[in-house]
Amino acid sequence: MKRWIDVIILIVVMVLILPSLIVAIFSKRDSTVPPPIFQPGEEEESIKVKESDGAAYYDEPTITLYNHYSKALEPMPLEEYVEGVLAAEMPASFEMEALKAQAVAARTLAVRKMKASGGSGCTNHKGADVCSQYSHCQAWIPKSQQEKNWGNKYEENAQRIHRAVGETRGYIMTYNDKPIEVFFYSTSNGKTEDSAEVFSAALPYYTIVDSPGEESAPRFRETFSFTNKKFAEIFKGKSPKSGLSAGNLKESIKILNRTESGRVGTLMVGDIKIKATDFRVMYGLNSTDFSFRYEGDKIYIDTVGYGHGVGMSQTGANAMALAGKGFTEILKHYYRGVKLQIFL
Repeated sequence: MKRWIDVIILIVVMVLILPSLIVAIFSKRDSTVPPPIFQPGEEEESIKVKESDGAAYYDEPTITLYNHYSKALEPMPLEEYVEGVLAAEMPASFEMEALKAQAVAARTLAVRKMKASGGSGCTNHKGADVCSQYSHCQAWIPKSQQEKNWGNKYEENAQRIHRAVGETRGYIMTYNDKPIEVFFYSTSNGKTEDSAEVFSAALPYYTIVDSPGEESAPRFRETFSFTNKKFAEIFKGKSPKSGLSAGNLKESIKILNRTESGRVGTLMVGDIKIKATDFRVMYGLNSTDFSFRYEGDKIYIDTVGYGHGVGMSQTGANAMALAGKGFTEILKHYYRGVKLQIFL
């Protein structure tokens, strides 16, 4: 009789209790663990993680931001900072996979700068890892500015931003196990640019790749116009001995070469040879893919694309997402040979 009782107890344990124990063991995960990020068919990479009770654990660091809105240093969790960057750097209406790609790019840029991870910090503001100025580190806006920018779309947009950051939580791009130097911009001319053409330093993960599907972007094509007199004044303000005048622009401006991506490399303006990157800044142009037209007393500069062209085109990322590409595929298209790893 006792034997039968033992058998019954064993059956009850196996049928009712054991499955619950198995579920409990395998579901014992820290809530901060990022979800799987790899799309079906992609080869999963080796991810650097800490181990905590047998589960991957992301130990979120604190980053120190110089906030231009409050004009003060503000320590905050890294993921909170990334949400503020994503809200500032990319339209919240973009496809979710594009938003995720931007979140990883923003996080990587921040981690590379963080002093705690061996970075130089923000060189403009003592004590800061990063600042909120787009022209120096990367743009960042507080919730108050998000509310102002988005109005009655605030809740919807904030949820999209929160989701994009949450679903990429902790992940950065690395090359040789180090965070890469991240560049991104608004809109390409159909191709990305070699980093050496813009920043005078070749980086192995920046090569020229196609970036199609951007032709309908608001600033894909734009024209800048100046009176001949104003154009000459601007240039002579920087180079008084250029020999340029309002009456000789057409014969005095010559594009000397274009880069492999179709952007202008160097040009002659009067007697001065100038890099297109410097010329772009001088005249406030959208990009270095430009050409000239002359009509009467005016000069027209037609531009294609918006930004320096190195790294990820945000509009291109959105086009890829619309075509069904996941954010890992987007990132690996624009940043060649990188790995996605959890920042420790």
